[in-house]
Amino acid sequence: MTADSSVSSNPGSRAHVAEPTLNEWVAQWLNTRGARPWEATAEELGAVVGGRAQLDLVVRQLARMPAVVEFEFGNPAVADAKSRIGKRLRDAPRELTEVLAVGYSNECKTDDIDSFFRRMSANETFMTVQIVSRRNGCDASCRVWPDKPLQANASDLMAFIEYLQVPQAVIEEHSARIADEVRSIGQMLYEAILMSRAVSDEALESLRCKTGTDDRPDSNGGIDGGDGFRSKSSRDIQAVNTACAIWLVAMDLQNDLALFSDDLRERGLVTTREVAERTTLKHLTAEDLLPHWRLIADVNYLPVIELGVSCLEVCAGLGAQTSHALDRLHALGDQINALQSKHVYNFAGELWQRLVHDREERAAHYTKPHIAELLATLASERFAELPSESIGELKIMDAACGTGTLIGAGERAIRRRYWDAGGNDPSLHRKRMEDHIYAMDVNGIAGTLTAKRLTDLDLEQDYTRSQIAVITHAAGSLILLDPGLTGVSHVLGYQGVATTTGPGGDPGVFHVADGGIDWALMNPPYSRPRGGRRQATTGLKPFRDAAKRRGYRMSHGGAGLATDFGDLSNIRLCPGGVFSHVLPLTAARADSWQSWRRQLETDFRDITVISATQSMSADTNIGEILVIATKQRGTRRDPERQRSILFVNLNAPFSTLAEGYAIAREIARIPKDVGHGPLSIGTWSRVQQTSPGRPWAAAGGSSIELTAIVGALASSQAWDPDTNTRNELAIPMVTLDKLCSTGPTHHLIGHPMGSEPIGAFQWIDLDDQPDPPTQQSLWAADGPNQMTILTEPTHGGYIVDEGLANRMISLRSRWFIKRGMSMVSQSTALAHTRNEVHGGRAWTALLDGPTEVMRAVALFHNSIFGGVLQTAYASIQQPGRAQLQVGAIGGLYCPAFNDETPEAQHARDVAAGKFNELSELELKPFAYCFLDENRHRIDATVAEMLGLDSSDEVIQRMLSKYRIAFARQPSVNGGRKSILDALKRYEKEHAYS
Repeated sequence: MTADSSVSSNPGSRAHVAEPTLNEWVAQWLNTRGARPWEATAEELGAVVGGRAQLDLVVRQLARMPAVVEFEFGNPAVADAKSRIGKRLRDAPRELTEVLAVGYSNECKTDDIDSFFRRMSANETFMTVQIVSRRNGCDASCRVWPDKPLQANASDLMAFIEYLQVPQAVIEEHSARIADEVRSIGQMLYEAILMSRAVSDEALESLRCKTGTDDRPDSNGGIDGGDGFRSKSSRDIQAVNTACAIWLVAMDLQNDLALFSDDLRERGLVTTREVAERTTLKHLTAEDLLPHWRLIADVNYLPVIELGVSCLEVCAGLGAQTSHALDRLHALGDQINALQSKHVYNFAGELWQRLVHDREERAAHYTKPHIAELLATLASERFAELPSESIGELKIMDAACGTGTLIGAGERAIRRRYWDAGGNDPSLHRKRMEDHIYAMDVNGIAGTLTAKRLTDLDLEQDYTRSQIAVITHAAGSLILLDPGLTGVSHVLGYQGVATTTGPGGDPGVFHVADGGIDWALMNPPYSRPRGGRRQATTGLKPFRDAAKRRGYRMSHGGAGLATDFGDLSNIRLCPGGVFSHVLPLTAARADSWQSWRRQLETDFRDITVISATQSMSADTNIGEILVIATKQRGTRRDPERQRSILFVNLNAPFSTLAEGYAIAREIARIPKDVGHGPLSIGTWSRVQQTSPGRPWAAAGGSSIELTAIVGALASSQAWDPDTNTRNELAIPMVTLDKLCSTGPTHHLIGHPMGSEPIGAFQWIDLDDQPDPPTQQSLWAADGPNQMTILTEPTHGGYIVDEGLANRMISLRSRWFIKRGMSMVSQSTALAHTRNEVHGGRAWTALLDGPTEVMRAVALFHNSIFGGVLQTAYASIQQPGRAQLQVGAIGGLYCPAFNDETPEAQHARDVAAGKFNELSELELKPFAYCFLDENRHRIDATVAEMLGLDSSDEVIQRMLSKYRIAFARQPSVNGGRKSILDALKRYEKEHAYS
């Protein structure tokens, strides 16, 4: 606690309020707010074990960990917060690992209690915050996040206190240990099943069926069939492990309801501990547990309890072995409840992602909790102006809900909005569970865990029906692509038939009305339906066709199922509804996603795209983005607004729920009338789309400067970062398809020796052939040898299809673009060959372009101008690689060197005069462009072609800034230390910031 003067030095001024007084007022205010009663106390003495430290604010709630907040005027009270880390409160089971540091605005010094309460109730931003935490959950040192304090209001304070009740590092540590214990229990039970001849084969087959681990048989007679399991026994063990996890969830639900549900207690529901105490041997048995689980099912809770019942019925005949497993799971349940985290943290989902090893096969990638919190918090900002009654009626949908982490975060965000807006309906949970939350998946376990996640949000209210469904139709929830469908009858329910009644009044039907959803929140499966992945892919065509007939055209087979879920969300969202998806970064750049981007830009407004240096989903290790947008109202469009997209690029990692929330609130405060700016861990910029569906070049970058450079080049300007001036280029920008056409892909050209026979030729490395064959191809991207624009072929071919070969011979070229450019190892982005060759896997032919034009094109795309544009408009899933889909090559920006203007003719003349010399210069990998003198010569020539004076020091410095901004990008340097060190030395030597 920091002391403060209680009286101003000016006798005529109002008395200054001391910080302890403000702390008391905060405690008083908190004790009147929230869905659950806060027990906040200020200036508390003797709360810490073994000490007499006076804590500024301690907040307690029933069955939750206490939270500690330290205050002072000015900057947040970081020093005080650090001193609390590692201490234990007398009424808490574990040490403090996170403390919130808050700074009051000096304006508060002249407040009285009424004016201060008005600040709090009006959500004025008069505080700054930082989070102080113990590193790695157990390390003695402290981490302060972020480096610079964040703005905050009273609602933010309440949210941060809620997060403090759930130290994430502690949760993750315990979940790893509990997952190991579940695996141990599963192994024990599996061995018991094998020893029991009476139930062995039938039980294992049944468990595989119920837990979804028998969807694909082994393809190689017990050797890895591609699903992560090397044998049938591995799938059996997975099935038993999953059954144990489901029992743990069901027992946890039983214990919660036995404590909090008046109705079920009156019906005779007791805790698992009481069940065991009533038995002769004081052990849990299947026979004693099943009546209690069926009692819960009689009320409803079917999505949670049904799988537990059916799996336990399978194993009931094992007797003592099942009882032993249940006893051990019961002990684990006690440990989970001791963490006091379920109201915030999706513990069941965390267990699932640790226990299930074939999530790639299931397309069941777990949304990381802090990402879910960021997406849900930011998307919910779009409901901030609604009254509490309207917020309580919001309908939220996740059509690929998985374990419920994302929809759980969304529902918590809605509830927070509801209470902040003054809502106080005690039956909110029941109403929302019955009629306002829509969750779907094709996996029964996913439905179970989602229902449990949502049930945990308020255990004191039973619900008698729900809209949480496991859709057993082969197409899964994608049957809702048909706008004419409002009910789904293929729903897994108790004993195989859904017993819930939807809003439409039809028993057993799950209803999602066309235009009836306010918020579509999901992390849809990304993968295309290939390679045997167990996804809902069959029977999709009639539903896709129905969507297209109504004008919904996001779906694209080459982009994968995520585009189908885009259409589904669009169809079911009402005007003003909010779209929020986790998507692969290819959605921003790839040609196959163009129709998806076009429809989003047409049908939605206020689009925000967030990229980060870290993956958004567990196990994917690919670049991803978050997309949030609001559906247009009516048929009128504001073309300027809809094409303005806010891009947020987070270039530093974050890892906790509180950090995800804080970043979302910071993004929400970005002013609408400013073009770009910094964030605590990233940057943001607003970019105008030049035409609907164009690649989102600003997504995935980490530099406002480079975004501005790209935007200027696309508008036929060269922007100078130093002077903030724009130089009009002498030649306007067009797309490459206006200058040439794209040749055939390698599927038509041919195949390497020993691979699957496709195409016209079989190709062999030229080094392996004594005589050069007549058919040659730039088949490979050969970084060590292809270091000049004038590039030699790598492979020779032999005809395998005469008719196709004749066609391919007619399509040979001398100009080729590298469509999978590895910036860290490859030098040539657009190559020229002495003789006509075919192209291949790495090189795509450019056809029909006149030689004088193509010389200019080749120089441009090997200059810093072309490098910037190729990286901006290509997919950058892999660090250091810019991947252009074949269909996207024509959309790459390029000056109109074919124009019949004096300026274009001048450019062609300059290129003709210098091409031979420049095409033979040996170039370093593109990522080293900042120190490559030979590429600098190309840059100077291209600048002259574009009407820029390359001898001008201002232009030279501008080009140098372009190279540095380009090389700084992770998508260019790939994080390689050699490149980053060279760049650092170069900047130091040249004194560039």
